[in-house]
Amino acid sequence: METFKVLIVEDEIINAKVLQNFLEDKGYVVMGVLTTGEAAVDFVAKSKPDIILMDIELDDQLNGIEAAEIINKNDNIPILYLTSQTEKSVVDKARETKPIGYVIKPFSPLQLEITMEMARKKLKVDQELKNYQQYLEHLVVDRTRELLAEVEMHKDARQFAIENEIKLKAITTAANDAIVLFDEYGRITFWNKAAESMFLYANDDIINQNIRVLFSSDNDNDGFTKGLEVIQHAIDNKLNGENIEIIATRADGIEIPVEMSMASVDIDGDNNIICIVRDISQRKADLEEISRFKLIADLANYGLAVTDANGQFLYINKYFAELLEYSQDQIIGQSFFNITPNIKRSKVVKYVAEASNLQGGEGREVILTSKSKQNIPVMINSVIIKDRYEQPEFYAVSAIDIRERKEYEENLLRAKRLAEDSDRMKTAFLSTISHELRTPLNAIIGFSELIKITEVSMEDILDFNEEIHNSGNHLLSIVEDILDISLLESKDLKILPVEFSLNNLMQKLFDKFKSNIRYDNNSITLQWKGNLKEGKDLFFADNSKFEQIFSKLIDNAYKFSQTGVIEFGYIQHNKDGLIDFYVKDQGKGINKGKLTDIFESFKQEDDGNNRAHDGLGLGLSIVNQLLDLMNGEIYVESELEKGSIFTFNIKQV
Repeated sequence: METFKVLIVEDEIINAKVLQNFLEDKGYVVMGVLTTGEAAVDFVAKSKPDIILMDIELDDQLNGIEAAEIINKNDNIPILYLTSQTEKSVVDKARETKPIGYVIKPFSPLQLEITMEMARKKLKVDQELKNYQQYLEHLVVDRTRELLAEVEMHKDARQFAIENEIKLKAITTAANDAIVLFDEYGRITFWNKAAESMFLYANDDIINQNIRVLFSSDNDNDGFTKGLEVIQHAIDNKLNGENIEIIATRADGIEIPVEMSMASVDIDGDNNIICIVRDISQRKADLEEISRFKLIADLANYGLAVTDANGQFLYINKYFAELLEYSQDQIIGQSFFNITPNIKRSKVVKYVAEASNLQGGEGREVILTSKSKQNIPVMINSVIIKDRYEQPEFYAVSAIDIRERKEYEENLLRAKRLAEDSDRMKTAFLSTISHELRTPLNAIIGFSELIKITEVSMEDILDFNEEIHNSGNHLLSIVEDILDISLLESKDLKILPVEFSLNNLMQKLFDKFKSNIRYDNNSITLQWKGNLKEGKDLFFADNSKFEQIFSKLIDNAYKFSQTGVIEFGYIQHNKDGLIDFYVKDQGKGINKGKLTDIFESFKQEDDGNNRAHDGLGLGLSIVNQLLDLMNGEIYVESELEKGSIFTFNIKQV
C-alpha cells in the first residue's frame, strides 16, 4: 500500500491509542495524535496529512466541526469524523463541512478498516480525476494556441506588407532624426521629413542622388575622409558600421557636424544601407561650454559639484574632490549623502532646498566627512534644476571650506572667555588683596597705637609686639607671594640647583611648622617620613624653591585641617629610583569639580565673600608654576571630609 499519512484528533486517550495502533498495523503512517481542535489547526498549518480522523465532540474552545471549518478554509484536507452523535442538528452541521465519511463510536476494527480503505481509494480516484481534468484543460489551451498561431501565419501576406509599410511611414515621419536609405551604389532611395529639414533638400531633388552629395567635396579633414571610408566599408562588406562624427553640407552650403550610425539590410535580395543622422551642433556647443566651465571650475578656490535628483555626483571640481581627499574620478558616481553620514538624509535635502531659496548671502552650514573620516565644516549654496514637471532633476552645489573661519570664531570666543575670566580674576584679586592687606595692617597699626597712647605693662607690650610681628610676617608672606607669581609669569625667576640632604630639609620643615603659630588648630599632629638613610639622601635641585614648594603645601594642609595628622616626606621607588614627594592631611577635602581650578592664580575652592580661610589663592598656583620651571609634576587626590594628598616629583638637574 502507498504511504498514507493520517492525523488523529481525539480527546479520549484510550480511543486515540487504539486507533493509532490499529492504523499503524494496517500500514498507515500516523503523523500525530492531538486532543484539541486548536492543536489540529496549528498542526495542519505546518504539516499536511492526507486525511484527518476528527472527533466531533472536543472539550476545548474549538469542537471538531469548528476545527474542520477552519482547516477547510485554509488547507482543504479531507476529514473523516469520529462520533457517537445522532442528533440531527449536529449531523447537519457536520455535513456542511463536506467530510469524506463518518466512523460511529464505538467502532469495530472491520468497520474502521473498510471506511479507511474506501476513503483512501476515493481520495486516490478524486486525485486522478483532477489530474486528468488538468491534462484536458492544458491540451485544449495548447491546441487553441496552435490554431491561433496557424491563423496568424496564414494572414493575407499583402495585407501584412501594407500594414508594415504604413507603420514604417508613420515611424519615419514622426522620427526626430534624419533617416536616409541608399543602395550599394550610394544612390539615395528614401529619406524622411527630418532629413529634408536637416539638409534642406526637397525629396524629389535628392532621390537617386549619391550619398556623397551630402558632404563637401573639398573637405580634406581626417574626420571627413574617415567617414567616407566607413560608409564605403558598410556598402562593400554588408556590415553594420560604427557610429561616426562627420561634417555634412546642407543645400545652402553651410557645414554642420553630424553623428551617423549605419546598418546593412537586404531588400528584395539587394544590399541597402539605412543611415540615421543626428545634428550634433548643439551638443558640440554644449560640450565646448562644459569644457570652458570645467576649466574655470577647476581653477576655483571653492567647491563646485553637480548631482542628479538622487544626490549622485555627476561632476565635481578639483578643489571639492581634494577637500574630501578623493580624486575627481573616484567620487563621480558616489552619493552626496555618503559624505554627510552624520546628518539624516532628509535634513541634507532640506538644507539644500533652503540654500536654493536664498536670494544671495550665505547658505547653510553642513559638516562633510572626508575619505579619512575627518569632519569638515563647509558653507553650502545650491541651485535646483527642475524638469518640465517642476520636479528636481539636478542639483548644482557650491561649498566653501570654513575651517579657518570656525577656528577664528573659536579663538575669538576663547579670547572673550579669557578676557572675561581675567576681568573676574582681577575683580576677585582686588577684593581679596584689599581684605588680605588691611587685616595685618590693621593689626600692626592698631597695636602700635595702643602702645603709643596708653599706659600698658611690659607684658602687654610683649603680647602686642608678638601680634605686630605675626601680622608683619603675614603681610610679608602676601607680598612675597605677589612678587613670586609676578616673577614666575614674567619668566624672570631663575633656578639655582645645588646638592642637599633631603632628610635635613624635611627636619627643617618640621621644625618650622611644628609650633603652628599661624592657625588656631593646635590639636593637629605633624610628622615626616622618608625611606633614605643619611648619606644616601642627597638630591640635586634648587633647594630654596624645593623648600618653598613644601612650605606652601604644608601651610595649605594646616589651613584646611582642624584635627588629625599632617604627614609629609618622600618615597624612593627601588625599581626605577624615582622619588615621589608628598603632603597628606585629614582635612575637609576638595570637591572633584575644583581639583583643576585650585592650581590657577587667585583661585580657591571657596571664592568670593564666602571663603572660610584667608589668603590670595596663590599658594598652589606658585607650587604648580615652580614645578613647571623645575621640570616637575604634581597630582592631587582628595575625598570630601577625609582629606587630601598632594604628590609631586622633580627631575634632578
